[in-house]
Amino acid sequence: MANRKRKICFVSERRADYSRLKPIMKAVQKSKKLELQLVVTGAHLLKELGETRKVIKKDGFKIDASFPMFSKNDSDDGVSMVKAMSKALAVLPDIFSKLKPDIIFSGFDLGANLAAAITGMHMNTHVAHIQGGEVSGTIDEVLRHASTKFAHIHFAATAKSVERIIKLGENPKYVFNVGSPSLDTIRNIKYYPKSQITKKYGLNPDEKLLIFLQHPVTSEIDQVVSQINQSIMAIRKTIKVHNVSALAIYSNNDAGGKRIIYQLKKSGIKVVPHIVYEDFLRLMKVADVLVGNSSAGIHEAPSFGLPAVNIGSRQQFRERGVNVMDVKNNNQAILKAIEKSLFDKKFIRKVKKGKNPYDNGDTTKKVIRILENITLPPIQKVITY
Repeated sequence: MANRKRKICFVSERRADYSRLKPIMKAVQKSKKLELQLVVTGAHLLKELGETRKVIKKDGFKIDASFPMFSKNDSDDGVSMVKAMSKALAVLPDIFSKLKPDIIFSGFDLGANLAAAITGMHMNTHVAHIQGGEVSGTIDEVLRHASTKFAHIHFAATAKSVERIIKLGENPKYVFNVGSPSLDTIRNIKYYPKSQITKKYGLNPDEKLLIFLQHPVTSEIDQVVSQINQSIMAIRKTIKVHNVSALAIYSNNDAGGKRIIYQLKKSGIKVVPHIVYEDFLRLMKVADVLVGNSSAGIHEAPSFGLPAVNIGSRQQFRERGVNVMDVKNNNQAILKAIEKSLFDKKFIRKVKKGKNPYDNGDTTKKVIRILENITLPPIQKVITY
């Protein structure tokens, strides 16, 4: 360790994990004790979803390896998700054999994240996992907890998450409460006036702003179309009755995602495939409500005092701030929650004063300090009870 930098290899599948990994990756680049390695795959390579690997390169990162997990012709179901993860499991061993990382840094709850953790464990390479121990209630949760069991070092975002990781049999010595790294980005980027950032996306700065981001629930695949249409009905009525500007963002490419995107395209709502994360934050800062089932309503929105209408079961069990209103997939319930977010002054004041449960200070500095100095645990893991 004294003679060379410790090599940290990150694997990123889509915008969701990249937004959390990016601050840590930037800090690894600057560290005198660490060396950054980066593998890019999944949705980052799909043109129809914005080909976000270009964003990664523009951000100043060298991509050491990449490989496709998905194609535009994939079926819109769980079969394609399993096949995609199998591709990652088939390719990552050769990549890691070449890069020879000291630590594989796995994201939180995606197929490539779990594949990286599984591969690392089988290749006797230490694995670090971020934001384990969180409860959501969908396939994401199962992937998250599975990744925990293949990881040696755990960077949790809340005290309750730390407790859950330890209950899974992990050694408390290697479980750290560091907060959510995406919140570091919130604190460190430059923000622009509402007139400037809304103009960039063709929105009216004089109107209230609604951001819409809804992903499929893979265990409710047969209801995906009816669910997204209930949300679309509520948003269209909000636009018509209250003269609100609305911006929808494409769903992720989990099973059912293509169906959501198809419905969005014909909804009449302004929709974009992808927004650079920093601009997404800038829009959240000037927005009046975030609608859908994205974890952004749970993780990031509280930091802006932004009301979040959380639809359906995707985030149902997550720790949340006072900004979140849970509603069923019903257009009337969604509309009522949106109107409360826009016009209920008492609720708005309450949200503005609320705290973010995932904010634990400077997450990135804590993670980097641990990566630089930790004495790595034994490769062979043993349950602690």
